[in-house]
Amino acid sequence: MPIGAAIVARAPGKLVALGEYAVLDGAPALVLSVDRYATATIERDPGPGCRLTTLMPDPEERSFGRGRPSGVRLVDLVTGVDLVTGSSPAFGALPAWRGTLDSVPFFAGGFKLGLGSSAAALCAWAAAFRRFAAGAGVDAPAPTVAELIELHRAFQGGRGSGVDVAASHSGGAIVYRLSRSGEPQIGSVRLPNSVGFAGIFAGRSASTPALVAHYRGWGRGRPDQAAAMLASLTRVAEVGCAAACGDDGVALVEAIAEYGRALQNLGSAIGAEIVTAEHRRIGEHARRYGVAYKVSGAGGGDLGLACALDLEALAAFGHAMAAEGFRVIDVRPAERGLFIDSGVDAGEQS
Repeated sequence: MPIGAAIVARAPGKLVALGEYAVLDGAPALVLSVDRYATATIERDPGPGCRLTTLMPDPEERSFGRGRPSGVRLVDLVTGVDLVTGSSPAFGALPAWRGTLDSVPFFAGGFKLGLGSSAAALCAWAAAFRRFAAGAGVDAPAPTVAELIELHRAFQGGRGSGVDVAASHSGGAIVYRLSRSGEPQIGSVRLPNSVGFAGIFAGRSASTPALVAHYRGWGRGRPDQAAAMLASLTRVAEVGCAAACGDDGVALVEAIAEYGRALQNLGSAIGAEIVTAEHRRIGEHARRYGVAYKVSGAGGGDLGLACALDLEALAAFGHAMAAEGFRVIDVRPAERGLFIDSGVDAGEQS
């Protein structure tokens, strides 16, 4: 691989339409990939060491030795650096490289929007780095979705269903669930053309791992209540996913609205602000416009998802929310998941 031959990989973000929390225990989740992409670039560097620039969103440059930690945990998980010994047994013999990891499209005004930035960045970096390593003669097959999920769980302290990684890897709309053995099951779905979507940023970022840990702790302390809540969430998610697969726009919109109410009930039960005051305010506006609305993801801030069969009502609702000072995100589907920019699919190896 000559100096200057850069490898560029991209992976899209996501919005969860159905299945939050319940997906951790085997319920299906409906997830939309959105066309905001994390971009990873890597190429050989003529110098003796490696250089990494991160844009998440503020630029930061780092220099470090070959096979040594970069100081960016997401990057070091992919490169296999042992943070105890400070070396990478698998990739320590690689030539010096310079790389860039860009997640700027996942931020606005300095705030993380909640579109799955870390999952998209990890997918993009893993694909680019593995392709670079393979080009340098190292046995480095393209990362599988299961491998990427495990890497992202390690990044999040061992938590997470993997739904955001699956969406970044696959693109489009997917139904995602975990088997009894914990294996990811992913099915593509074509959403009803009659349904329109919009994302609304609530004005503050949230921590998914912290909320998931809170939910898990509550479930261990109140197993009967947790089982009943899980059954309720699972029922709605199954109905909604079946509606999406069956091209039933009416039932899908109804399920999304019902799941939003169930998430608010879950937050009340576990004593966590899953649906924040800002989201409740947005939801009140949505009802006046006849628009279904729910938090997307773990909640606590970040994005909400609005959907409707009446596209004019959805547009009017979006204009009203912008006038209220909320950021409206145009949810355009990312038809393509993780890929190498050269036109070769990230799942293939040259």
